[in-house]
Amino acid sequence: MGCGKFTADELLLKRILNREQQALSELYDRYFQLLWKISYRAVADPAICEEIVSCVFENVWACPEKFRNKKLPLSIIEYCSTCIDSIALKMPS
Repeated sequence: MGCGKFTADELLLKRILNREQQALSELYDRYFQLLWKISYRAVADPAICEEIVSCVFENVWACPEKFRNKKLPLSIIEYCSTCIDSIALKMPS
């Protein structure tokens, strides 16, 4: 994030850090479908996919600083994988 030039994702995250709910909505619109597809490939259950995607965006809102120093798409995909692993452990075999 140097030289005053920010990517669209960096600007969204900056706005989320400033507690702008509209920025979270824009981030959701941008990445919902991708995270849903990743989740569905892992669990193939729409209700659980919704839980996983919600977990990701709730965490971005609650702790945006965790996503600040990485490329945003990569960091939310990594966190989505963490949520999938966590939720999958709770699922019956």
